[in-house]
Amino acid sequence: MRYFICLVILFSSLSELHADHGLHFKSNEVAKELRTGVDITHKSNISYNTSFSIHFAISFRDSDTHYGDILSLKEINGNKLIQVNFRDPDLFVIYNKRETKFHCNFKELGIQNNRWISFELKIDAKNENLQLLFGDTILNTSIKFPQNSEFALSLGVVNKYGFVIDEVPSISIKDLSIRINGSPKHLWPFRKTDSNLLRDILSSRTAKIYNPDWVVDYHNKWAPLDSFTFSTIPSMAFDSQKEILYFVMNNGDISSYDLRTKQFSTLTVHSGYPSFEKSQQVIINKGEILSYSFNRNRTSSYNFKTHQWSKNKKSSLDDIPKFWHHNKLIHPITKEITTICGYGFYSYYNKIQSFNKESNTWNELKFTGDTIQPRYLASFGSSSKDSNIGYLFGGLGNSLGKQILGKEFYYDLYKIDFKKKCIKKLWNYKCKDDKFQYLPVNTMITDNDSCFYTIMFPALKRNTYLKVVKGFINNSRLVFIGDSIPYDFLDVESFADLYYWKSENKLIALTSHLASDNTYHVNLHSISYAPDEEAELNLDARSLPLSIKIFYSCFALFLLILALIIRKKIRAKHQSEKELVSHVSTFDIEPIISYKIPLVNAILLFGGFQVFDSKSKNISYRFSPTLKELFLLILLYSTENGKGISSRRIQEYLWPDKPESKAKNNRGVNIKKLRSILEDISGLEIIYDNNYWKLTSDDSIFCDLIHITNEIKKFKESGNIEKLEEILQILKRGTLLRDIFPEWLDSFKDKNTGKIVNFLENIVSQADLNTSLRLRISNVIFEFDQMNETALRVKCSLLSSEGKHSLSVETYENYKKLYSKFYNEEYKFSFKDIAKDLTVMH
Repeated sequence: MRYFICLVILFSSLSELHADHGLHFKSNEVAKELRTGVDITHKSNISYNTSFSIHFAISFRDSDTHYGDILSLKEINGNKLIQVNFRDPDLFVIYNKRETKFHCNFKELGIQNNRWISFELKIDAKNENLQLLFGDTILNTSIKFPQNSEFALSLGVVNKYGFVIDEVPSISIKDLSIRINGSPKHLWPFRKTDSNLLRDILSSRTAKIYNPDWVVDYHNKWAPLDSFTFSTIPSMAFDSQKEILYFVMNNGDISSYDLRTKQFSTLTVHSGYPSFEKSQQVIINKGEILSYSFNRNRTSSYNFKTHQWSKNKKSSLDDIPKFWHHNKLIHPITKEITTICGYGFYSYYNKIQSFNKESNTWNELKFTGDTIQPRYLASFGSSSKDSNIGYLFGGLGNSLGKQILGKEFYYDLYKIDFKKKCIKKLWNYKCKDDKFQYLPVNTMITDNDSCFYTIMFPALKRNTYLKVVKGFINNSRLVFIGDSIPYDFLDVESFADLYYWKSENKLIALTSHLASDNTYHVNLHSISYAPDEEAELNLDARSLPLSIKIFYSCFALFLLILALIIRKKIRAKHQSEKELVSHVSTFDIEPIISYKIPLVNAILLFGGFQVFDSKSKNISYRFSPTLKELFLLILLYSTENGKGISSRRIQEYLWPDKPESKAKNNRGVNIKKLRSILEDISGLEIIYDNNYWKLTSDDSIFCDLIHITNEIKKFKESGNIEKLEEILQILKRGTLLRDIFPEWLDSFKDKNTGKIVNFLENIVSQADLNTSLRLRISNVIFEFDQMNETALRVKCSLLSSEGKHSLSVETYENYKKLYSKFYNEEYKFSFKDIAKDLTVMH
């Protein structure tokens, strides 16, 4: 029976298990009182008889934290204490404040940062055994532990054991499950929530969370890493083995940035120059910086031992490149510099060419199979499984290669086999929107030859943005992921690229552009890999035996069949009542007028957040959680008081833990992003007026909240039924911003909900309105206030008077159940009291 209950709950909670999830523990980067903890047994302890196990996935990240408590467990009857402790680079298990022989050295085990590792602590009190599973390591020791007892459990900084815990290492944890006496009893996926409670999806338990920081935000949000300024254009290359970025200047100077140490430094250069052209013509080959020129047919390499460039002739910055924004690689067979496509002198190219050192010539390579259309600004990446294979995605060009004949945005994917000298077109993404004009950056990251990641940007405006896109190698799908990075696109004066930071399991985005003062600005951002990855949770993979997994599968089939049989019987039994429900439903929603909510230059807040631009395109996806909250703060305060919101108030709501300088920087960056988005909405603008941020709009902008407020006022003045129809059409979409839950928003929701419900209550009680309209109004009231007694009385009375007695009783019974659930007491009025003729109410 227990397995059956677990299965039902698991099936009903699948949405909990299909998104990047997990809890990121704040460590010594914040004050002690702001560090993260989870009290698993905050209400009551967990009982066991002979054994129990605790299993979760854990990830460590690079930080200055070298110590902290991961897990604390206290057995109640025998007062036994177990702690799992981290002291860099070791993991320890402490029993009654003494070290056990359990000791895992991360360096010896090759544990890398930002990778999920399986952790299980299993206590067998009957056989006096303690077992630790950490990754592929299994350790056992003898331990005396009471049977038939209970335990308290917490993670991180939770003080409930009689001694101080204020240190937690830089970790993330997800999918914590507990088995009692061999059976799965509890599972907390650690999915993001706006409350301080985490739900156990196998029981009614909750865990209390302190100072949470969610893993999903690190997979959806780019974090600024560093920025640099150069007096002339730098050519940039990334050494993925050393994890160092190199910046090569025309005069031979080289600067470097070490991702691991965050150190920017200047290399010693004794003599020589690179073969420099302004089209990013440097590449790393076996740890060597290699530069190349198309115009001069030469290469020059930098020797790290002698600190010399191999060529002594300086290149001219006036030498215009032949192939802007081409793709490059070291040929997997010949080991020669190889380039793909490019743009120059008003022409697009589809050449694949390699440089022959012996003859100092560029030779075009010949391939069989499909032909790549001439283009530049494409994205290239090598196969993660076969170094002879490369993939080329997207770009801008046309089939004849002449710029004068127009531009075509490509969203196709080619497989290039350098060993077989063959090209195959895998797919062409058919974009339904001809206004979708995005281009990728130079590099893509492939993942097991099943998908790839690159970043793309809208190409037809200068102040644009970069956004991660996930593509599927065997399926023509493109999915935008996460938030965006500001990007100034000046065609050949701009450059952006994507790198994989292996040791930290992150993606690095690099952007470079020519600034107004003729200097070149380079910015680095990082995001956790893989962005917004949709990984299925493998429930307790180590601790659930195969027999139970098979049992779950069989039971799932049985449950499905059983559900179908029950559903069929219910349908047959209540067919006549279903027809009645169908009739009433149609009758209930019949509109008075055919009012349609505008979807051009529109801001919709009822039923969830949606924004439509001047071309009726839904651009809600462009608002990251922070941008959405910032936009709503400015919008709602502007609507309420007419003057907007101050910078200090924005800081209090969005960045309360940041110092003023950082909060100011965050605000400036996000205001800039927001203004960029609002450029596509005609007549809407953010201004800074008299120390307040304010949203201004003209008559072409439709905001449903503002419209509702105005229409309610007009209806009160005129009693025009058409105005009421417009109000109901909007409100039936749902409550105000029901998908957004910051604390500051509650007062706005409560205030507007109260006004709306009071207005509708006054109207629905008017006997001169027709039955259909009054039923529709009562339904809308229930949408905003499901415990509204006026709506209950109206609906039950009207349904009964129309002969829909069963529906009237059903409405009443549902209300009674909710009332009992919310107030923990029985509803005092009988159905007869509620359903009596409405005239008795007045």
